[in-house]
Parts: sequence; C-alpha cells; structure tokens
Amino acid sequence: MSLAFGVFSSAVLLLSPWLLGPRAEMKPLEVPWYLRLVWYLNRFYCGLFHKLEVPAGDPLPPEGPVLLVANHTCGIDHLVLQSATRRPLGFVIAQEYYDLPVIHWFCKAVGCIPVKRDGRDLGATRAVLRALESGHVVPIFPEGRINPAAGREFLPARPGAAWVALKKKVPVIPAYIAGTPETNEIPRSLWTPSAAKVVFGPPIELEEFRGSAALRDPEILEQASLRIMKAISDLKLKHAAESHS
Repeated sequence: MSLAFGVFSSAVLLLSPWLLGPRAEMKPLEVPWYLRLVWYLNRFYCGLFHKLEVPAGDPLPPEGPVLLVANHTCGIDHLVLQSATRRPLGFVIAQEYYDLPVIHWFCKAVGCIPVKRDGRDLGATRAVLRALESGHVVPIFPEGRINPAAGREFLPARPGAAWVALKKKVPVIPAYIAGTPETNEIPRSLWTPSAAKVVFGPPIELEEFRGSAALRDPEILEQASLRIMKAISDLKLKHAAESHS
C-alpha cells in the first residue's frame, strides 16, 4: 500500500508541470510535508478534471491576514481556490462536513472553521476573527450557499462577509470562479469534468463604511455587501471582455 502510494505521489509531482503548464513553477509556502503533498494532489486533480486556469495569477501576499471573498458555484470551489494560491486556506465549512472522519484531520490541519447551519453560530464568527488576528487567509462565500450557474449569475450577499471585513481592517481580496460543473451535488461536482477559471482582483476599498456604528447598521452592512459583490461582478465582466478580445 505504501509503495503504491509513493509511486502515485511521484507520478503526481512529475505530471503536474505537464497538466498545469505555466503555473507549474508555483509551490506552496512552508507547510508540513503531508499538506504539501495534498496541495500537489489537489493541483493535479484540478488540472486533470477541471482544466483549471488562473489568468490573473495569485495576488495574495506571502504572509499576513487576508479575507478572500468569492462567488459560490459548486462543491469544488474550495479545491479550485486552494489550487490557485500558495497560501493555506482555512475555509468556513458546515459542521457536518468538518466532522467527517475522512477529512476532519485535514480540515483541522489547515485551520478550517466549522459553522452550524442555523445562522447563529457566534463561536464560528469568533473563530474567523481569531484566524485573521493570527495572520491566516480566511475565504468566505458571501452568497452563503451554492448557486450552480457556473459563475454566470450571483445570489444576493448575506451580511456576514461584510461584517467581518468591517470588524477587522485586513485586505479584502475578491475572486471570481467560473466554468465549474453546474450542480449543487458535491459528488457530482467532484467527478464531472469542467473548464474552471479563478480570477483574482485588487483589494476592495471599504474604508468609507467603517465606523463605530457600522457593525450595528443593517443599511451600512448592505451597502458594504453590495460593494463586495460588485467587485466580484466586475471581475466577471473583465474576464468576459478579455475572453472575447
């Protein structure tokens, strides 16, 4: 078993440049060897099954806290986002998935944050704030749920991402995901080939919304949420224009 795994791992490392083209030189930042291997396995998977492209490259700083906001298209969004950057991503994920024995060790190792689906999990919110205070990258999907339109349409943003962005003065970087399998079923999204893309944008300017009352004002949170979704929408329009030029 260990020999077969070693052969497979070596094949992944050898084939990654062929599958990932100009992105092959990108390496993960300093992480334990087992996370480095999983990172390469994920890149192999995203390159083979989903022909992942990252036209704008990875703009995340090599260190320091970042709030990464993206549209949510299907169950592989976590995988394509992680494949697109060298930084470990501590996703906010549903408690029932976090507790699955097959992935729990990995979720814990990379700093994923479990959240209950009732929308009132204050412990998860505090965990997000602590992760940012510790210098981690925390990705959030502002739409709050999967919208299986492969990046063509967006759902209205929930206020959680805006609240965190205004609470902690950290870079808020948008990402646009497109071309993924059009399904909200996780197994189907994993095994359906696609032509996925991840496009990153510049940090979102939210300074005008910050203030002592902002976190308690639904109107300010709504305006900040609209600004976040507009940044993602602008990436969609820019990508569409560049694709047709």
